[in-house]
Amino acid sequence: MHNQNQCGVTLQTGRLEVEVEPSTHSIENLLEFASRENPKRAYLFVSKVLGKYIPCKPSTMRNSYRELAKLIHPKTPTLVLGIAETATGLGAGVAQSFCQQHKDIYFSQTTRFKKDRPLAFDITEKHSHAPQHLIYDFNKNIPSDTIRDVVLVDDEISTGNTLTQITQEVIAYLPNVERVHWLSLVNWMSHLRCKEIKTQHSNIDLHFASLLKGEFNFKKTSNQVIEFPRATATELSRAHCRWDLGRTGVCINETSKVTFINTQKERLTLAHLDSSSSYVVVGTGEFNYQPFLFAEIMEQAGFDVLFESTGRSPILKGGGISSKLSFFDACHQANYYLYNLPEERTPIILYETLEQLEGSPLHKLLNCRAYYLEDF
Repeated sequence: MHNQNQCGVTLQTGRLEVEVEPSTHSIENLLEFASRENPKRAYLFVSKVLGKYIPCKPSTMRNSYRELAKLIHPKTPTLVLGIAETATGLGAGVAQSFCQQHKDIYFSQTTRFKKDRPLAFDITEKHSHAPQHLIYDFNKNIPSDTIRDVVLVDDEISTGNTLTQITQEVIAYLPNVERVHWLSLVNWMSHLRCKEIKTQHSNIDLHFASLLKGEFNFKKTSNQVIEFPRATATELSRAHCRWDLGRTGVCINETSKVTFINTQKERLTLAHLDSSSSYVVVGTGEFNYQPFLFAEIMEQAGFDVLFESTGRSPILKGGGISSKLSFFDACHQANYYLYNLPEERTPIILYETLEQLEGSPLHKLLNCRAYYLEDF
């Protein structure tokens, strides 16, 4: 166990004071810190094990999935819900880990893709650059009346306001839920706040579990006025997306096929890669889990590979963000970003659909290979 510790971090936007409780994981192993380019919230906890903004080994990500899954013991049938966009891959990975011990594990996610499909519910994440989350109806793909446990997966919980909204809606939507678990890499809620939330949901058995528990305080020290950058992706995307990966519910084992093809319909195989080169596989937006699986296959075959993903969140350089590539994605009609790209590695960018590949300039900017997920 690591001893309880405190640390202070000076960011461009203010001073962050962090206090961590005794834990099996140290803050140094899990987190970096950065400043958001966001007037609603000026700080950011940047995970070292998530594979989003900091490239990391697929095996490190897999270990975090397994360690999180070990923290709770849901009774099946279970629904795992990943919170977009950062925790979509994390949620799917946790769901897959549950399958090692349990049957009837289903996965869904919140999304910021807007389509003419029925919704289960939607919520507003007030501090986010993109506040609206959509949760599409999944009754056709999941036996909703059998679900007993719901696991809400997020990379980090600060106030609990977002997951409180989702919990209330989930209880109303799923008639026979008995337990709800909030599962996260890091939980910053005070013990008093956790107690308040449990009291608010006294009609349900509510649990919190995380790899790291602590509290923080942020004090703004700069008079600099932070505004969203031009063309920030604040609105829902109208881009073409897939519906067989979790947005309308899926049995998690049905999402593990990872055949990627290019615009000439040529498949991406390990035989096409140079085993003496080092690579970084790049997922795109909410599309993280299948690109991670391909990177994991590469690592298991002996390749030197890291994984990270593009995102819509604007972050200032500094702290845990050493480099920043901004590009206008015509498919989403907004700016997207790629942070901390290792210059010495060869990128392979993996998209969800052909339309998203053709609409993004990123692979052209980096002069690298680009593929999209073949239909199952």
